[in-house]
Amino acid sequence: MLERLGRACVGLGILWVLMVVGYWLLVGVERPEEWAPYIDKIMTSDIREFLYSLFTFVVTPVGMLMLLRDMFSDPDPLWLTLAGPGVFISVYALLLAAAVPDVGQAILVMADPIVARVYPSMTLGNDSASWLARCGAMLLVLAGVPAVVGVVLGLLGGSRKS
Repeated sequence: MLERLGRACVGLGILWVLMVVGYWLLVGVERPEEWAPYIDKIMTSDIREFLYSLFTFVVTPVGMLMLLRDMFSDPDPLWLTLAGPGVFISVYALLLAAAVPDVGQAILVMADPIVARVYPSMTLGNDSASWLARCGAMLLVLAGVPAVVGVVLGLLGGSRKS
């Protein structure tokens, strides 16, 4: 029963992340009222906030924990196992930036020095491109670096065996 619930959370969490990031790319996080105006006709803002909170704070973390459990228990390549947690932290910070800006945006702002080095001409602000660039910088550091370490260790003979 819990296994099925966890698997359902994985699927729903992936859909939720894709939907939030997709809307962020199409419309922008700075204009949430334009995300889907027709939703206002279907449900009240209280229900919408409840669903957003449920998906952000319950469904997605349960799905991420389930995937991490699978990654650490299965004989996946070492680079994938080391990069997984960083990917989840970066993506979850992006979700938090929309759900709880005081927390999520503060986490993403820590990536500003990396973005400044990778994209020196980019001016960081509160627009969607800035938040996505910050998330990309976090991915680079929290997932990219461990993945490279995993590849090197794998090549040196530290590959996982079942």
